[in-house]
Amino acid sequence: MATITNWITHINTDVDAAAEGIQRAGSIYPGVGTEGVLVIILLVIWIGWHVITSASEDKELAQTARKRHGANDHKSNITEW
Repeated sequence: MATITNWITHINTDVDAAAEGIQRAGSIYPGVGTEGVLVIILLVIWIGWHVITSASEDKELAQTARKRHGANDHKSNITEW
């Protein structure tokens, strides 16, 4: 890929001198073409986040369930956290 040194000339130059008004087409931002890869990486991170969070919550709920509070324990109003 050629390096562009003058962006204004690049954007305003006609591709074909015979067909006036047809200018160069293309994106001029960094990372052109990486959008698909970035979306896949984001999906992997998003699904991983949900798996890790679910495992953490399951562990916490299992610990709470093992304490086996009685029906009237809420009346003592003692917080555990």
